[in-house]
Amino acid sequence: MIILVLNIFFLFKFVDIGEFSSRVGELKKAKGMAIILLQYYELLANQFGVQHYPSVRSALAKFRFESESALTAEETLSAVLYYGSLVYETIMREARNYHLNEILKIISSDPNVKNFKGTAEIVIQGTGSGNKVLLEDEKKLLSMESVRKIEENPFFRGAYSSLRIEIDNGNPIIVNEDLLMQKINKLKAELATLRNRLETIASLAGFAPLEGEGIIIRIYDAEKKEGESNIIHDSDLRDVVNELFAAGALGVQIGQERVVTHTSIRCVGPVILVNHRPIPVDPVVIRAVGDPEVLASALELIERSLGLFGIRIEVKKEERVRLVGYRN
Repeated sequence: MIILVLNIFFLFKFVDIGEFSSRVGELKKAKGMAIILLQYYELLANQFGVQHYPSVRSALAKFRFESESALTAEETLSAVLYYGSLVYETIMREARNYHLNEILKIISSDPNVKNFKGTAEIVIQGTGSGNKVLLEDEKKLLSMESVRKIEENPFFRGAYSSLRIEIDNGNPIIVNEDLLMQKINKLKAELATLRNRLETIASLAGFAPLEGEGIIIRIYDAEKKEGESNIIHDSDLRDVVNELFAAGALGVQIGQERVVTHTSIRCVGPVILVNHRPIPVDPVVIRAVGDPEVLASALELIERSLGLFGIRIEVKKEERVRLVGYRN
């Protein structure tokens, strides 16, 4: 489990939100996350001894194929979230069945248990130390060899819960699965944390929708269009976007186009293209998620500058602004 925790910690360091949000256009970054998660799942399968199960191998292969075949960072993140969940569920299902069978196999093959007539109870108790397992066997049914095998089972090390097994005329029956479920629930929580982290990264990066307080900006051309200086240009929009991000904006959208690190904003004749798509103008509508007061204040200089040419900027502070995800 220590190795798994270190692996998760390394993943968190690797996908630092601040760094990722500034460089998210790099497909290489998303591919790197997929590789590390694949290593995590392979390590998880190895730890529980199910790495050679056909269902686990098939799920891992599907995860690898889909993440490697993705052509964009957005597709890669989607594959990681969806197929990663399938891999995890497969590993945990097979691990649960495998370790339950291993426990029953050890106990049922013990000669003392086989020949026992009547009822008895065996409790396997984890101490949380990582290297010690306590056994409660009041009738001393288990041989030293069986005790050793149970104590060496990695699934029981480091856990505080217990597993109670009832012996009925030589047949072991698992009465509860507290220990196994605790282990499974802990790993589910770890996976949920990873998934939430990736979803947060995708939102901040622009590849997934983002919602929060912010501002809505409308930029109007001058009423009297006497020259090019009286209409909005691509450079003006780039200035606005740069100011917003510099002021701490978590995300920006122009028209229906989400701004990411590789977004292009340029004029082609009278048309403004964002992400190579035309956007409506007069007004140009820009949405930004972040502190409304700070974002609005950051645009005051640009507002005065463009106002000299008759270009008008309206800024409205909102409690809830929703941004779409980037689309190819």
